[in-house]
Amino acid sequence: MSEELRFSVPGDEEQLKALWKAVFGDTDEYIDRFFKTVYTPGTAAVLSLDGQIVSAAYILKAGDFVRDGRWSPCRVICAHGTRPDLRRRGYGRRVLEAARDAAASGFCAVCPGTEPLFGYFGRFGFHDCFAAAEERLTDAGLPLAGSVTRVTVRGYAALREELLHGRTHIDFDVKLLEYLDAICRASGGGLYYIVTGGARCCAAVEVRDGAAFLSELIAPAEVRSDAALLAARCVRCRSLTLRTPPREGDRSRPFAMLSSPDAGSDSPLPWFGFSLDEQK
Repeated sequence: MSEELRFSVPGDEEQLKALWKAVFGDTDEYIDRFFKTVYTPGTAAVLSLDGQIVSAAYILKAGDFVRDGRWSPCRVICAHGTRPDLRRRGYGRRVLEAARDAAASGFCAVCPGTEPLFGYFGRFGFHDCFAAAEERLTDAGLPLAGSVTRVTVRGYAALREELLHGRTHIDFDVKLLEYLDAICRASGGGLYYIVTGGARCCAAVEVRDGAAFLSELIAPAEVRSDAALLAARCVRCRSLTLRTPPREGDRSRPFAMLSSPDAGSDSPLPWFGFSLDEQK
């Protein structure tokens, strides 16, 4: 049986989509959206057996890692997986090492989809860095003062950078934000600019199983709940889950890892944003 470790080329798309479906079980619509929005040939490390791709990891341009006023290129590895019947043979390890080494010229991030994967990626030189606070709310129907406006991808990007000023974070590439916007819109949500309590906020909102999921809410702590509820009302949901940059006193959890060992000690804790490997 012949093995080949390489990077994807034009014509690999159908095999890559079939592997994605076998590994993650996503819908054809979801998979097609990824390939239409962010994938280009050469952005996946793949291992093939007799010409059939059985393991892959995608290396995408995340944007810039912003720290202390400095912008450094950063990539993100996502959708790393091996065909279920061929696991525990080292194929995934070889593909991940190839993807990591391809991104070695700058920072590289991963967003582990489950807690055990933090240990797995740690063995490949990734370190805990980014954190997130999460909260679940139910709308009691009380009056709320404020406004919610859908914004363009570039408008959201500009507002996001303004609101994250002074915090270590990822300034997302426009292609990834277009992907986020497409996911949100397909569910009935979108990217929003929120004003409440005199504060400016932004949120990426999806609708999942009849509830709002704010994969990113950037808002001052004192108006965070009101901003989240306003966003949920915009998509006609009474219950919601929000994910937000941790503030002092928040209970936070590790969210993403970086190829740099020291950034996770920053205060406030670094913010990544939405995950490309979300457990839906």
